[in-house]
Amino acid sequence: MKPNVLRNLLFVALAAFILIGGWTFKNIYFATDMVGGAHKKGILLSSAGLALILVAPLVIRVNKKMYAITFFLYALLSFVLYADVVYQRYYHSLLSVEMLGQAGQAKAVNDSVISLMRNSDYLYALDVALLLLLFFYPLKKMDYKREGYRFSILFVFFVFGIGVMKYTYMSIVQDSYTEQLKAAKVGVLSTHISETYKSYMEKAAAAAAFNSEDNVKQLKKFEKELRKRQDTQKDSPYFGDAKGSNLLVIQAESLNDFVVNLKVDDQEITPHLNAFIKESSYYPNTYLQIGRGNTSDAEFVANNSLYPSKKDGAYRTYENGVFQSLAQILKREGYQTSAVHGNVADFWNRKNAYPAQGYDVFYSKEHPKIDDSSQVGLGISDSSMFQQMLPIWKEQDKNGSFYSFFVTLSNHRPFELPAEHQKLKLPEKMNNTPVGHYLQNVHYADVAFGELLDGLKKEGLYDNTVIAFYGDHYGLIPENADQLKAFIDVDFTKKEMFNIPLVIHRPTQTEGEVNEVVASQMDVAPTLTSLLGIEQPLYQLGYDLSVKKEGYVGFRHEITPYSFFSESVDFEMSLDGVFENGKCTDAKTGDRVDPEKCRPYYKRVQKEVEISDFLLQYNGIEQLRDGKL
Repeated sequence: MKPNVLRNLLFVALAAFILIGGWTFKNIYFATDMVGGAHKKGILLSSAGLALILVAPLVIRVNKKMYAITFFLYALLSFVLYADVVYQRYYHSLLSVEMLGQAGQAKAVNDSVISLMRNSDYLYALDVALLLLLFFYPLKKMDYKREGYRFSILFVFFVFGIGVMKYTYMSIVQDSYTEQLKAAKVGVLSTHISETYKSYMEKAAAAAAFNSEDNVKQLKKFEKELRKRQDTQKDSPYFGDAKGSNLLVIQAESLNDFVVNLKVDDQEITPHLNAFIKESSYYPNTYLQIGRGNTSDAEFVANNSLYPSKKDGAYRTYENGVFQSLAQILKREGYQTSAVHGNVADFWNRKNAYPAQGYDVFYSKEHPKIDDSSQVGLGISDSSMFQQMLPIWKEQDKNGSFYSFFVTLSNHRPFELPAEHQKLKLPEKMNNTPVGHYLQNVHYADVAFGELLDGLKKEGLYDNTVIAFYGDHYGLIPENADQLKAFIDVDFTKKEMFNIPLVIHRPTQTEGEVNEVVASQMDVAPTLTSLLGIEQPLYQLGYDLSVKKEGYVGFRHEITPYSFFSESVDFEMSLDGVFENGKCTDAKTGDRVDPEKCRPYYKRVQKEVEISDFLLQYNGIEQLRDGKL
């Protein structure tokens, strides 16, 4: 073989070696961090298949131009893998193709993304750097002949590479596996391809018109279950207690329950929330139910009493659906409705989704009545936004009852509050730490909440308004667990991480009460519609918390689907989707118990998710509400 040919073949071999080795290492490293282990053989085979596809351009001719194609494609795939790495650290799932539609908002949360990066992440770029160095490899010009033959070989490389990846996936992965486990078995690329195809097929099936006899029977069956849940509301001692009152729902950004009544060096972290709890109903065992839409899914779940959508955020997947949100329900009762968020209107697609949710007006930073000059972190400061809304609510109150949904922003990751707003005097060891930054932010947001309560009382709105306040999701992440334990003695288990505060104040209420029932964001809407004495048919999966007898919360995201917490047992579904392999524990002691003790709640959560998906995919609310069955 000629020296020039050998030199160029060595170049191709080096590139293939780096591709296989680098992609295998990165996927195993990620899988180990994500689920604690990896199927090395499966990932290696998938990586070899990918390498065949990527080096295929070099079959045509070995030169820098063709190598640039290989390098660009691999660099792009490496970027996607690293995006998965960062996304997984906060959202506990892989990115989806649907989520790419939100790429435009990445700039708005740039600081949040940076806060999730680690110094060791350079390991995800080493192979890309090595491939870049290969550009300096001295290739020899060659006279390429038999072009048709080379294109045939190119085709073989593509087909064989795809075949290796497909065979590996089909021989190792089962449909019941979670996305994380699939990625740990065969790598992120094969997982993304299969999940995208699966999502496409599900959408195609759901696009079919709602007209089959089976659809109708199924919906009628679900309607009976939903009516039963609504009927329990009338057993509440508070049913209709606040009928005709205004409703103000405040979704607090990144607020965990452990900060409630917490003191550091005799300083209350949330003094105003603590005082509010003393004259309200407090539900300390409430848990998040967010999906891929994060904050937007928290508000979707709380307002609609449904689970978040399976793939993308509900505000994108079902932006034009027919809903029965709190705003829709109260509009039928003659209420004026509005939503408030101190960022741009299209953040998390709210601008397009809110009309279908029933909001008459959306007060964002782009609204002509809103002054956006006071910026803190991700948007207008909570203090400024609250103060600007008070006269608007006062004016609405003159014209009848109103419902306003307010999403706070000041306590948003990365929790780097300007020094002039940091009012807590923390111990030196806590300064400039994630925990210290978080507590400073929480306190700052709490002061703004206190100003709101004072303003409502001053304007005469406090005594005729139901006020609901709850956290949307966790603030800190598992890698902060050691600091939390060392600084404030909080065991940041998954259960603690998912625990958010929920507080509801009735206008007639003068004394606080603590309800220990296990609750969820899905229970917010039913509890409020009960207080307001709503008689119209309601299609809510949650329960009025004043009559909820079996406290539990089911999950479809953030933890393996169909996992749950309850008052007696907790259950974490196994990554392989097999119930018997799940972890069933005593809710009080944490000791492992017979999985069969968890099966009843597991089946219940499964059924709820099925009902929720059906209502969303087939616009079931429209069929039920408008009597189209």
